[in-house]
Amino acid sequence: MNDLLRILAGEWTGAGAGEYPTITSFEYLETLRFTLDETSDGLQYEQRTQRRVMDGDDYIPSHRESGSLSLLPDNRVKLSNTQLGGREEVLMGTIEAAPVGLVLRLYSTHLANDLRMEATTRTITVNGDTLHYTMFMQTNKVPHLAIHLEATLQRQK
Repeated sequence: MNDLLRILAGEWTGAGAGEYPTITSFEYLETLRFTLDETSDGLQYEQRTQRRVMDGDDYIPSHRESGSLSLLPDNRVKLSNTQLGGREEVLMGTIEAAPVGLVLRLYSTHLANDLRMEATTRTITVNGDTLHYTMFMQTNKVPHLAIHLEATLQRQK
């Protein structure tokens, strides 16, 4: 197992916000789990979010995805996932060491089962026990990459 990928192992929880030119902005809670994959040099992951109900303090389940994150022989990183509703996504990118963590930069190479989607990017930064990520996406209605999600999660001990 690559030591940089190992930094992600564990459970992370926190809050985030979503926006996009075609939707109403929203807030959400998230649990993200990375588990060491015994059969490969990578991680399995599961993400679950709960969206805040408008003008309230209640949250309802809203999104989930699961997949794998692996280091390829050429030192690139591959993230593959399936999302609620059947969307499939494959992203490729880089992983770099940071002073007390890592930086992952990922770019979509394959999107399936959602005709709206044209491109996505994800940047994940780990600094100690804090994970921060952003997700940008491009759709057939928004012809450029625009911010969609941003969250800050804390490692659970």
